[in-house]
Amino acid sequence: MAQQGNFKSPSRMGGLGDSASPSSAGSVSGGKPRDQGIKEADFERRSFLGKIVGGVGAAVAISTLYPVVRYLIPPPLKEVASVNELNVGKATEVPENTGKIYQFNKDKVIVINDNGKLTACSAICTHLGCSVSWDNAQNLIFCPCHGAKYQQTGEIISGPQPLPLAPYKVRVEGENLIISKA
Repeated sequence: MAQQGNFKSPSRMGGLGDSASPSSAGSVSGGKPRDQGIKEADFERRSFLGKIVGGVGAAVAISTLYPVVRYLIPPPLKEVASVNELNVGKATEVPENTGKIYQFNKDKVIVINDNGKLTACSAICTHLGCSVSWDNAQNLIFCPCHGAKYQQTGEIISGPQPLPLAPYKVRVEGENLIISKA
């Protein structure tokens, strides 16, 4: 069974005789009394373990929050050079009675080939920003999100949209299809 208390107690030191010096009674190396040294060691151990647990908790929190924050904050937009006129492809890419959407600067433009007559206007609905499509059966541009309908030139036919589609110019040079600002 382990002995409790200070092994070098003054009462025991007296029984040892002159061989033990009373100055060493109850001391540990470094000159601190034994009981104070044990308490400090215990405190240092607790603070060390607290720091370890706190560090692990911080690492878990950061590794969890970082992807969430990256998802919520959009990446910076790349600058697109703005031009007044752009060759978007071949004229044969838009067969008769169809429409095709092209990127023009920061905008999307729908080019419609109605029996050889080419027209172009913005491909973004002015209601909530959905992409529009060409409906050959009805001979009109429509927005599938909320039923907005536009003429081939972008004027409003019906629906909740507040403004017509922005017009663009389109022409064919050789085999190239060229879109320009109106």
